[in-house]
Amino acid sequence: MTQGEFDEFWDGLDRGLSNAPSDQSLDLSLEPDSFYSQPEWTVYQMRYNSADGHRLFSWLSVPLQTTGDKIPTLVRMPDYTSVHDVIYTPLRQHAVVMNPTHRGQRNSDQKFQASYPGLLTESIDQPESYVMRRVFSDALLAIDVLLGQSQFNLGPVTLTGSGLGGALALAAAARRSAVSAVAADTPLILGHPASTEGNPPYPLAEVVDYLRLYPDREQSVRASTAPLDPLKIAPQVNVPVLLSLGQRDRGQCPMAIGEELARLLPQCDLQVYDGASEGGGHEHGQVRGAWLRERLRIA
Repeated sequence: MTQGEFDEFWDGLDRGLSNAPSDQSLDLSLEPDSFYSQPEWTVYQMRYNSADGHRLFSWLSVPLQTTGDKIPTLVRMPDYTSVHDVIYTPLRQHAVVMNPTHRGQRNSDQKFQASYPGLLTESIDQPESYVMRRVFSDALLAIDVLLGQSQFNLGPVTLTGSGLGGALALAAAARRSAVSAVAADTPLILGHPASTEGNPPYPLAEVVDYLRLYPDREQSVRASTAPLDPLKIAPQVNVPVLLSLGQRDRGQCPMAIGEELARLLPQCDLQVYDGASEGGGHEHGQVRGAWLRERLRIA
């Protein structure tokens, strides 16, 4: 894929988002959730329409007491899993926290229910209808909807995500100027030429198995996935990035590719751990938490 083809893909994705939904067709709703809400914050069930008719869902947590005119904002992008639920974070007391889902995940599955395994290869031989391209579009839409709502006055947006969520976060940072920082753990290298070499574990094993069954479709598969390669996206991420890698990761973001990714990111703080695709686990969780607090300017 040439640079021109790469740019045209992402520009086309943005054109599709900008041409769709008006406020009316977006049909944004915010409904308080009494189960997850606490005295310090209110959790909302947030729903909105995609351009192609999918009803998408996000959890949105809003602190009840804030300082300053604008509320620090954190978006946790979804990983490759059927459920992207509310998770506890002490940041929730001081920042808006959004947990968006993409089409096919629980609560965003009215029109299409994703299969795990299976989502990664859904229409993978048809570039124009490949579902993972739409998943990346859903991630961009989540940022647009969050910034477009008028109920809460938000500050700059910081993104975080692991695996697929890490790749989505990098892509959103490259395409949305409101994003001020990204913490990405072992971002999924879907689309990278090395992603199907050897016998990678799940989820990239889905693509390897697919090509084993349909070797004549390799060119179409490459064309479908190439623009999603985080290494192609990396040079356009002009914000600070905290990147975690595992020395023994063979599936999400193997070390050699992750180190190349770090070199391509203009402002990268690389953290390497003696582990695999968990990207440092609890140890890195402490590092990431402190880094996010600093980026969100939470004392």
